[in-house]
Amino acid sequence: MVSSDGRYVIVLNGEIYNFLELRAELEAEGLRFRSSSDTEVVLALFARHGIACLQKLNGMFALAIYDRLERTVHLVRDRLGVKPLFYLHRGRTLGFASELRALRSFPTFPTEIDSEALGFYFRLGAVPEWSSIYPGVTKLAPGCWVRHHLESGRLDGPTTYWDLPPVGEQEERTEDAWVDEIEALLWDATRIRLRSDVPLGVFLSGGIDSGLVAAAAVAYSKGLTALTIGYNGEEDETSLAAATARQLSLHAVIRKIDLREGMEVLPQVMAHFDEPFSDTSALPTSLVCAEARKELTVALSGDGGDEVFGGYRNHVRAWTWRSIDRVPSWWRRAGGALFASLMPRDSASRRFFLRLRQPVGRFGLGAMLYPHADWLDDCLKSEFNVAPDRIIQRYSDHLPAWQGASSVDMSQRIDLRTYMLEDILVKVDRMSMMHSLEVRSPFLDYRLVELGLRVPSRLRVKDGQNKYLLRRLAARHLPTEVCLAPKAGFGIPLLSWLRSKSNQSGLPRALADNHHGYPDPFVPGGAKRLWRLGLANPGTTYALPLLLGYRWWCEGQAAPLPSRAVAL
Repeated sequence: MVSSDGRYVIVLNGEIYNFLELRAELEAEGLRFRSSSDTEVVLALFARHGIACLQKLNGMFALAIYDRLERTVHLVRDRLGVKPLFYLHRGRTLGFASELRALRSFPTFPTEIDSEALGFYFRLGAVPEWSSIYPGVTKLAPGCWVRHHLESGRLDGPTTYWDLPPVGEQEERTEDAWVDEIEALLWDATRIRLRSDVPLGVFLSGGIDSGLVAAAAVAYSKGLTALTIGYNGEEDETSLAAATARQLSLHAVIRKIDLREGMEVLPQVMAHFDEPFSDTSALPTSLVCAEARKELTVALSGDGGDEVFGGYRNHVRAWTWRSIDRVPSWWRRAGGALFASLMPRDSASRRFFLRLRQPVGRFGLGAMLYPHADWLDDCLKSEFNVAPDRIIQRYSDHLPAWQGASSVDMSQRIDLRTYMLEDILVKVDRMSMMHSLEVRSPFLDYRLVELGLRVPSRLRVKDGQNKYLLRRLAARHLPTEVCLAPKAGFGIPLLSWLRSKSNQSGLPRALADNHHGYPDPFVPGGAKRLWRLGLANPGTTYALPLLLGYRWWCEGQAAPLPSRAVAL
């Protein structure tokens, strides 16, 4: 879109949820609009306030604004990183896109992948935000902007315009007052995300996060459709979701997946990602998006509730380990390294002491890295085998220290800047866009994130109960059985599917050494060893999507390239 005076040109992916309020402010200042688009509002704000206008935006977005007079391009990403933005800077050339594969048409695009980034993948199941599978390609960090000067080729930034709030919990309110404020803000965040001129619904699991979003939605819009995923022949949350739908008078649509369909669709789903990705819950995410798209264009989700209000097991573990954080950091590092060296290889006690040494390893990331550190050493070639300690150190270098944060607060902040950013948001964005469905997450309203991180840690996890305040809020609106149910993941029954005799014929293809020109990261026999480990027991099932995710990603990269880019 071009500004009325022709000076500015904008491209925008995403939504600005508070654009009506911003438009009203501008109209009160005498500005007139040609359309009803949120994009025009952003363009007008930039023309009037420059880059400072970002402070006014509440939304999920990746945008670029070209100033024809100054010959500059600003690239901007939303506060939480809900929408992706990749860029490639080479001399006076800047390429940017919402999908990494779109940049592959650039003549200077790297022809080889980054072996270290692939090593990160095999430890984490995804490529970190600060890395890229293709060297030289950068992911713009959340809450940041860069400015490219077309004449000189200089790139300014990245400059941060928003970050997680400074550490500082507020103790002066009662529990009821906290619940009231959370309710008011969640309802408002949902209200502005219901703005749409196309059909809209909600994703509904058996948990309280999506249930609360649905409860907030029905306060403003009746007759909504709720979509739920389940599995034929497997335990799932569909009965809990149905109970919530009944209580809220939602039109429930339950989509069941069976083994045959799951194993047929899974390779196509995992091949769709920009970088190797191993979270196979992308399958139900893709299928629920496909089901929603039959009738809807926009869906609300409960993503972010766990990260913002302390819903994961590692948040409870952080609460349990809170006394450890009173031990001086130098003692934790030295003692953890010493005791870990004395423990048996790949033992639970060794993993405990490895994770003890520094916060990034102790909260969240350590749970993904250290249980698999030892047996991966026997499967990967040396150039793709990155030590877990090195990954922990790289994260420590890229994340703030958050001095003074409690153990619970620290674990949530790390999750918001790692697991949420590199797994959850990647999965939901790619799968929803795969089906041209827009997914909006009220819990990721930056105001709610700031509120959640002000709540006293003792009320985020209380007496070992995760998401304590959110559960109190849920008791006001959701069925009792939903409020009392333990947290369940969104994963698929991958192990039982792969062990099924009906699926064995497809395994040789998955283990074939055809990487479509991409490197084979395994030592001789390493892939089969990884496969056997993954099938051995549920504790090592993590190995299977690591292997399959990379193979399927290679197949996806062999697909035809998009059309060529357009020069400014």
